[in-house]
Amino acid sequence: MITSGRAGMPPITRSHGVKVLILLGALSVLAEGCADDQKADGDTAIDDDTVGDDDDSSAIPVELIVETDVPYPPPSGGEQEASRMDLYHLPDGEPKRLLVFVHGGSWIGGDKANLESAPSFVPWFIERDFVVAALNFRLANPLGQELEVSYAEQCADIAAALAWLRDHSGEYGVTEPAVVLLGYSSGAHLVALLAADVEYLQAAGLSQTDLAAVISFDVHAYDVPYALELMAGSDVEHNIPLIEHLFGATEPEQRIGSPSTYAPDTALPRSLLVSAEPSQQEGTHGYIASHATGAYADLLQAAGHDATFVHFDDETHATLVMDFGVAGDGPTATVEAFLD
Repeated sequence: MITSGRAGMPPITRSHGVKVLILLGALSVLAEGCADDQKADGDTAIDDDTVGDDDDSSAIPVELIVETDVPYPPPSGGEQEASRMDLYHLPDGEPKRLLVFVHGGSWIGGDKANLESAPSFVPWFIERDFVVAALNFRLANPLGQELEVSYAEQCADIAAALAWLRDHSGEYGVTEPAVVLLGYSSGAHLVALLAADVEYLQAAGLSQTDLAAVISFDVHAYDVPYALELMAGSDVEHNIPLIEHLFGATEPEQRIGSPSTYAPDTALPRSLLVSAEPSQQEGTHGYIASHATGAYADLLQAAGHDATFVHFDDETHATLVMDFGVAGDGPTATVEAFLD
């Protein structure tokens, strides 16, 4: 259970199939409480100004509905327990867009509940008339296990969730059916691949026209062979065995899971590609992420796609999401400009 941190504020509970009414202000209190806890623990602090400008938030109705562990029909071979989402929506009668968040975790970990460490993320989108869906999906088998679930099964799960949302989003106030996908870390690879390789969408009865935009936060696997080349001898060389486990040890195998394989010859939605961390020193995370992301952006632009690439030397991989929505945050401003 997540509690608000102040007397009189209703808690947000995680219960299957339960609709929970909370005060939007409680999200602000939650953000402040998380910031205080992180400061006390010596971790990255979250700015207290987490819900946006006072003038904006004062105009928002107070009741937000949070539905947790909402099931969606899994694809063939999928697992119902993994096929769940959390939905955040404000029933104020205003036109709504849909933002779907795909978590990271190196393909083998992570959870939709990771958004709890980013207390300003959901309020920021809610204030801008979005319904937010945070997805769970099957996790890939870790290194050392037989690969029964890989990125391919994860993309199939996400496409199945999108198909369910297409059919049901109106129940949550969505008036613009095309989805904005936002993926973080390995989730950034998954949303990029889903947008580029149309087979995943088509298998779920969807097409690229069902995607309004794709936002990828900090991943290097747009072109897996190139990513592995950058990783050799680098600070993250120890991750090469996991990449080869998930994508294959040969270049032809790796190309199947690379968005760059499909992007030049398909009708991609608008794309925002973001990377982070100091990028000047060869072999660092920032260097690898900026070069891999920049190369993919160049590929998209050369093919005539609408693609924007922004690198933040002054952000970390974690703060891209943890600080999203905080006043003065650079990635937040970039996303806002992209979506306007």
